[in-house]
Amino acid sequence: MPNEVFTTPDEPTGEWADVRMTDPAAGEWDVDVIVAGGQVEYVDLRVKPELLAGFVDCLVDDVTDEEAQSILRTVADRRGLELVDDPDV
Repeated sequence: MPNEVFTTPDEPTGEWADVRMTDPAAGEWDVDVIVAGGQVEYVDLRVKPELLAGFVDCLVDDVTDEEAQSILRTVADRRGLELVDDPDV
């Protein structure tokens, strides 16, 4: 992987959802990677609560609107939340 270069896809794809924070300010997020025996055991990503909406928006930016809606509905259902379709509410 050291020779691979991460590039932004030209159009959304079902294979990967890309996340890139351009020019993050210090402390906006924190990544902790644990490697044991030459393999990544886990990755922790901490995001400041006030930045979570923007982070989630970034996560679904690479998928179609229909896929983003499905993802958000699935998350809401799993958490027992009701999404409101009316943007004025």
